[in-house]
Amino acid sequence: MKTTRRTFLQAAAGLSLAPWPVQAQTLSKIKYVHSSPVARPYHAYSFSGKGAGLYDKIGLDPEFLFISGSAATLQLLISGDAHIGNIGILEFISSKKKQPTLPLSVVYCHDYRGSYVTVVPEDSPIKTVADLKGKTVGVLSLAAGTVPTLKAMAREAGIDPGSIQFVAAGADAAAMVALKSGRVDAYSHFIGAIAGLESFGMKLRSFSPDVCSGMFVTSNALLANSRDLVVRGLQGIALSTRFAQVNPFASARNYYAMFQPPTGDAAQALRNDAHAIEKTLSIFKQPNDGHRWGEMTEADWNKLIAFAGPEFGLKPEDTKFADFFNGSLIADVNKIDIELAETAAKAAPAQ
Repeated sequence: MKTTRRTFLQAAAGLSLAPWPVQAQTLSKIKYVHSSPVARPYHAYSFSGKGAGLYDKIGLDPEFLFISGSAATLQLLISGDAHIGNIGILEFISSKKKQPTLPLSVVYCHDYRGSYVTVVPEDSPIKTVADLKGKTVGVLSLAAGTVPTLKAMAREAGIDPGSIQFVAAGADAAAMVALKSGRVDAYSHFIGAIAGLESFGMKLRSFSPDVCSGMFVTSNALLANSRDLVVRGLQGIALSTRFAQVNPFASARNYYAMFQPPTGDAAQALRNDAHAIEKTLSIFKQPNDGHRWGEMTEADWNKLIAFAGPEFGLKPEDTKFADFFNGSLIADVNKIDIELAETAAKAAPAQ
């Protein structure tokens, strides 16, 4: 039988359906927005639960929006055109410090290590961040968030951030060429993009800050008027995250079914995308890591602010945890049975 785009999508969707029948129910609509111009496989921490039937289990019918820039993401939340938004935590802090009355709050922290990663070839003499003194680091662009992040890491390592030279090196194949040719000594990008370099066969040594970096935000009005919707929406994130961690291959297939099928060598694309999902979610909450799903402690916050400090213009005395993070939902979010995700992931094909 000839495989068409339609039959491919139908087959891919069927591979990761939950192994239990979904009871008839009225599902509540919920819209997530990511501050990313397009959906990527590593966004599985939000979308994979839909293809797995997990959002049905919590009574939700999710829609996933992708838009360039944190400002646009926040505006959609304020206007009510989206319910829950995913942006970098430092970007949100910067926005709220510029507009202290911004009617939004952080309600869920999804990772516990920096998502901006700096890498060097495995055989490089650079063994620590301090060894980057006087070196050239490639970045996607000079306006990328990796620049101030690595400067903060340099300061923390005891070297002058100004001693590092940053050059725009692009991404993917261009970044690989820059590293292999020696045009740059190191390269810094989002963790999911680093996975792409590894898929090219590169063996890398990596450095990243030991601080939280990504979170979900919602409007204060929605919290006041539809608290249960927000709680269930965050439970969907927890379920999607765990499903993707346990079975990144099924999550990649869900991506193909929901957004776009792979091009070229489908089997290789599946391996690469599963690797990107697995690597990205390695910095997210893990079983028995001491955190509840979505939790951010005041100690986590203070560590982040101390790290970001001068490079991001933050001071502990005017960047208080309670002014940004609303942890009142975390106990209810964690009432979800996370085994629902694990059961579904184990039932879906792993390759």
